[in-house]
Amino acid sequence: MPYLREWYQRYRDDGFVIVGVHTPEFHFSGEHENVAAAVKRLNVDWPVVLDDSFAIWKRYGNSVWPHEYLYDRNGKLVESFEGEGGYQDTEARIQALLRTDRPGRKLPPIMALLPQDSYDKAGAVCYPHTPELLVGHQNIADATSQNDPARDTNYSPSGGGPRDGAIELAGYWHLTTEAAVSGESGGSLALRYHAIQLVAVIKPESGRTTRVEVTQDGKPVPKEAAGKDLRYDAGGSYVTVDAPRAYDIIMNDRYGQHEIKLAPKGEGVGFYDFAFESCEIPKGAPPG
Repeated sequence: MPYLREWYQRYRDDGFVIVGVHTPEFHFSGEHENVAAAVKRLNVDWPVVLDDSFAIWKRYGNSVWPHEYLYDRNGKLVESFEGEGGYQDTEARIQALLRTDRPGRKLPPIMALLPQDSYDKAGAVCYPHTPELLVGHQNIADATSQNDPARDTNYSPSGGGPRDGAIELAGYWHLTTEAAVSGESGGSLALRYHAIQLVAVIKPESGRTTRVEVTQDGKPVPKEAAGKDLRYDAGGSYVTVDAPRAYDIIMNDRYGQHEIKLAPKGEGVGFYDFAFESCEIPKGAPPG
């Protein structure tokens, strides 16, 4: 998103146009008011189509988020890029297209990569990481056949901790087809993972702002391993869940295996997805 915002600011007066297509991954992310709030929060100035029926997604034969399509002024597809990355190559192609009618057009230097995009820099090493966990599609490690989405079930962890890539619940929760939602008691969700970064999609189901306490390997998360949404006070490390969105929780300084525990301080906090990244720049590598 930071690259799109910068490109739009730089080149829209030269004829560069962005049309965003939002095809929801979860039911709540297809609701108009949530999309409108996200557009405002993310400072998106270009038009965004809400493709909640997946019509555009299917017409383009799409299969991933995000997917970038770059067209020239005649509607010819110049670039199709799946996933994150390739930002500097894409901007170079944008500039080349803008120069087709004015070869001498003066344009700014290509935008430098942001620190969080180390996977795109020279010398980056990307390690295998825990696959994305769509909570509604996962086997909860201690789930029972008696789970009722309309009421809470009291979960008791095994005591040995979750296996890598599995979710283990403790206390009162109920499971839906998309999420694990906290009950009224002091429950927790734990998972073991191997990666550098952890991002979670979380929704306050009742609309109430709720504190979610976070520990890693049984302790408050070290400040050098904090994602941009992690906060600290006398009680430790936590995330304030105040909107349905992705929360950047963990950014470890190096690759490794960890166990994270999330403890909502209230009911109605829905956990939908956990995604991981595992690229880093080794010390001594050439600058990107």
